[in-house]
Amino acid sequence: MPANLPPEYIEAEQRYRNASEKDEKLDALQEMLSLLPNHKGTDKIEADLRKRISDLKKRPQKKKGPTRAKTPDQIEPQGAGQVVLTGLPNSGKSALLDITTNATPKVADFPFATHGPTIGMLEHQDIQIQLIDTPPISDEHVETWVYNLIRKADLVLLLVDGGADDPVKEYEKTIKLLEEEGIYLFAPGDDFQRDAIGRTNRKGVMILSKSDELEDESVIQELEELSGLSPVPVSILDEESLSRFSSSVFDGLQKIRIYTKKPGEEPDLKEPYLLDKNSTVLEGVRSIHRNMVDNLDYIRIWGSGRFDGQEVAQDHQLKDGDVIEIHQE
Repeated sequence: MPANLPPEYIEAEQRYRNASEKDEKLDALQEMLSLLPNHKGTDKIEADLRKRISDLKKRPQKKKGPTRAKTPDQIEPQGAGQVVLTGLPNSGKSALLDITTNATPKVADFPFATHGPTIGMLEHQDIQIQLIDTPPISDEHVETWVYNLIRKADLVLLLVDGGADDPVKEYEKTIKLLEEEGIYLFAPGDDFQRDAIGRTNRKGVMILSKSDELEDESVIQELEELSGLSPVPVSILDEESLSRFSSSVFDGLQKIRIYTKKPGEEPDLKEPYLLDKNSTVLEGVRSIHRNMVDNLDYIRIWGSGRFDGQEVAQDHQLKDGDVIEIHQE
């Protein structure tokens, strides 16, 4: 171990070794990273710390006390957000999950082929988003956990079959079933009261699946005017539309990615930090490590500033892809 590691680093390392909980270990590792001196002799230590932090974030938290059998709606969120697909039978949910993720759902031409939740990870540029396919909703019996999973989602993808005889009626029936269960969808970015008595409000994106079978393009405008959601035409046979699908899911989560750089070095673009849209620079620094706020001097930014390397105020709003350089006293 290099002799010039500060005493605070040694103390943080000891806390890491003594910690038994995931959050305690993660806090200690992040503090060690923030305290690590910046020179060539610490490059390997920095790489090791970043790997341990990344591995630890992926590891599920240990639960205390006796455990109960999980119900299908108890799915641990992963990646940038938990996104649930819902729609009528044969709306194309399973086929879309199959082609956009590593999951292998049962895809069939007959209705109700999906009986339980199927989880896949959607890759969008340098992040992953958790997609969950669910059994279709209908006038027939639907298991309670299906609606519970929708209520918990960070984002709901409402699939409407573009190849149906009347996609507008498909939408109206789907939204009626959701609202009968007290679930209301709104466009991401709209003002809303997250939860009200007797209802659950969730961000929603309408996916017009099988768009290659759509006979009348005016349906897209009609659906937008009716729902307030901008339909995203998607076909599993069209690569461009699948890329559009990936972007619409990320945009729907209302998240941004930020990156960091050390003074005089190239930015670290390997693993972004995820923040809520419209987060400030100060919130970005706190997400990297909350202790860094205490002795913060100033921040430079690449991306949303007037020029690269601009020194910005702590209330400057970050944009997706921004790089920040933190200077401490």
